[in-house]
Amino acid sequence: MKVWTYRYPVTVAGVRYELRLEAGMSESRLLLEHQGQLLEDSQRHLHDPYRLHRLSVETDQGRLEFELGPRTAWSYGVQARLNGELVYSSHPQPFAYLPKIQQMLAKRAPSARAAFENGVDFGRLKPQLPALAVDIVLGLLFFILGKLSDLRTAALVTAGAGLAIVPLQWAIKRWAARKVDLLGGLALFGIFILLLSAGFSWVFDSEFAVQLKATVIGGLVAACFGVDALFGGRRLGGKMQAYLVYRDLNTRRLSAGMCGMGVVMAGVNLAIACWLSKDAWLWYTLWGDALLAFVLSNLAIQWSRPRPASRLVSA
Repeated sequence: MKVWTYRYPVTVAGVRYELRLEAGMSESRLLLEHQGQLLEDSQRHLHDPYRLHRLSVETDQGRLEFELGPRTAWSYGVQARLNGELVYSSHPQPFAYLPKIQQMLAKRAPSARAAFENGVDFGRLKPQLPALAVDIVLGLLFFILGKLSDLRTAALVTAGAGLAIVPLQWAIKRWAARKVDLLGGLALFGIFILLLSAGFSWVFDSEFAVQLKATVIGGLVAACFGVDALFGGRRLGGKMQAYLVYRDLNTRRLSAGMCGMGVVMAGVNLAIACWLSKDAWLWYTLWGDALLAFVLSNLAIQWSRPRPASRLVSA
C-alpha cells in the first residue's frame, strides 16, 4: 500500500527527468515517464534483499542510468550516470542510510517469509482497509445519532447511509482509474442485512425493538452461515476467505465458526438490551460488540486452519 509519493526532478544535459518514488510499508516503486512510456522498478522489502532502485533510458548522448536510495531514515538521494560516468548527485553521500536499512530489513525478512510459508499473507489485508473504514464510520454515525435522537432514527439513517454507498461503489468500479472496494467481500450479503435492518427499524417504532434488532439480525446471519456450512462453505465462507490473511482455511469450518459467533453475539446483545440501560447498550454496540466479534471471529478462523503438522506435511 502506497503511503507517500516522493518527486525528484533531475536535469542532465539540458533535459529534465521527473523521477517519482511511491513508498509503502512493505514495497516501493520508482517510476519515470520517458518518450511516452512509463518505466518502473519495484521491490518488496520483506521478500527480496533491499537494494537501490535503478532505471535506465537511452538518450542521444548514450545510456543514462538513475539510482535512488535512502539518504536518511526519512529522505532519499539520487544519482545519475551517463555511459557509466557520474553526472548528477543530489547529495555528497546520497545513499548513506542504505547499510542501516538493509540491516534492519534483513532481520525482519525471515519472520515475514516464515509467516507466508505458514499460510499467512498480510498483503491480502490491503483491499479490506477502505471497507473497514466505512464500517467504522457507520458505527460512529449510529452511536452519535443514538445519543442525539432516538434509536429508531439512528438505525434508519445509518442503514440509509450504508445503502447510499452501493451506487458510489458501482460508480467507482465503472469509471475510477483506481479500484477501491468499499463494501468488502460480502457486499451483496451486507446489503441484504442493511435492508433487513432498515425494515426492522421502520416496522417496530420502539427503542427496545431497535435494541433487539442486533439479536434478530444476528440470528439470521448465523442461520445463513449455518446453511452455507452444510453445503461446504462455498458461498459465504469462500467469499470471506478471500478477504483474510490466511490462505489455508477450511471454508466449511469457517462458515460453521461464523454461525457460532452469530449465535453468541445475538445472545449477548439480548442480555445487555434486557438487563442494562440504553446508554450502556449504545457503548456496547460501538465498542463491546466489535471487540467480541474480533475475539470470536479469530477463534473461528484459527479453528478453520489446519493443524501445524498438517501445514508442514502439505508444504
